[in-house]
Amino acid sequence: MFKKYFAFLLPALAVLAACPAQALPTAPVYTYRNNQKNFLTQKLVNKEPITYCIYLSKSAREITNLQDFEDTLKLSIKLWMINTAQFIRLSGQEKELAPLLAVLEKEPNLQRLPECNFAPYKKGNLQDLDFPPSGKKVPVADLSVFFEDRFFAHMHGQEAIYPFFSLVPAPHLVLPTKYLNINPADETLFGEQARQFISARKQLLQTPNYDTKQIKPLFMEMLKAMQPFGNQRRNLVYGLQHELGHAFGLADQLPSVDNGDLLLGTVQPRRGIMDNFTTFLSCDDADGLVIVLQKALNLTNQRFTSFCQDGITFSDGMEKLSAPKQRVIPSKGGTTTRTYYPQTATNGIYLMEKSEYVNTESEESTRKIYYLFDFSRFPKGKGGFQKQRGKMKILDPNDPENRVPVGEHVTEITLGAGPQHRQTLKENYDDNGKLLSYTLEIYDEEVLTDTRAKTF
Repeated sequence: MFKKYFAFLLPALAVLAACPAQALPTAPVYTYRNNQKNFLTQKLVNKEPITYCIYLSKSAREITNLQDFEDTLKLSIKLWMINTAQFIRLSGQEKELAPLLAVLEKEPNLQRLPECNFAPYKKGNLQDLDFPPSGKKVPVADLSVFFEDRFFAHMHGQEAIYPFFSLVPAPHLVLPTKYLNINPADETLFGEQARQFISARKQLLQTPNYDTKQIKPLFMEMLKAMQPFGNQRRNLVYGLQHELGHAFGLADQLPSVDNGDLLLGTVQPRRGIMDNFTTFLSCDDADGLVIVLQKALNLTNQRFTSFCQDGITFSDGMEKLSAPKQRVIPSKGGTTTRTYYPQTATNGIYLMEKSEYVNTESEESTRKIYYLFDFSRFPKGKGGFQKQRGKMKILDPNDPENRVPVGEHVTEITLGAGPQHRQTLKENYDDNGKLLSYTLEIYDEEVLTDTRAKTF
């Protein structure tokens, strides 16, 4: 069974792998924590119509047209659904995940609005949309898709922006042509390859999601047509799938992004669309979509086994641990190491270790330095490292950012060469995050020169 499964899906990973030297292990999948009723997963589960609006700027219309773009948008949604369903079927979990298959095998009710209400986005520079405001009362789409460069960049006070998805002020997906200018359906540029892609896309869109016998050869035909592009991040198919992953409720999976991974997904993440590694779904992406679908179906207590064949099982959307497990999050200034324990969802406590570069002349860096340190001891313009270690508690299991320090915390900062100007702060907190006592030790050339302590 798994041999057939790999024959279907793994060529997509092998042929369309993106920059392996740069792709590090991903961050786990989690759902956005606000306005969840607007996620496409919730609408799929409720079998509600999904209305959408498309805006193509002049530069976008040089890359695609309305019909072509709409077909690729529909294709991208379909690929999320059929590939996740295929992972479920070929993992042998059809019975356990039958409610999810019922959602994924049904055609989504997609409806493009004939007129678009862009009123929520009026924050000046409306002329950048090249779209005259309508005097009619028209509904705001469940999802507005903009393929344009200027308006949202100006709205956010930037010269240029990367593709993104946002729920504010209304759910919208933005694709700048500057970063997504390869359209596999462009016959002028790609000739026969584009015609093959268009043919496979058309047939896939006409094939019911449950018809795996027809879907497999069509998927492989499309994969072959896209082979010359690799997994270039400028590919329109990739860009739409990645941003739609956000609309389904999945987070960016870049290795340096801390997405509150304690609560949902795996501690040790894997590669996929959401970390820019593949054009088509990986096992990690499918795991994530199953997790958010379970949440939408109120089936969070239902267990399932990861499609990555690594022995990981999920319950309540979280990896089941039999022993403590660590995750290291790289960053510009250092790393953050978190230790996860079995039953973390119950006690909500993990260890945090962090190291980052600081500079006493940089306001941004200085803000990160604890206020109890004696800045008068630090030579101006000197840089160094701040290290932190301690236990943290999750207060709200639905909000990983709602956490407080617990027990003993040690924070150390060293500026200057070697051990010069080192200060170590030890703090003790109760289970509610209240500071009970602290001790600040000040060193000069490894010699303890000052100690300051306080008990509350």
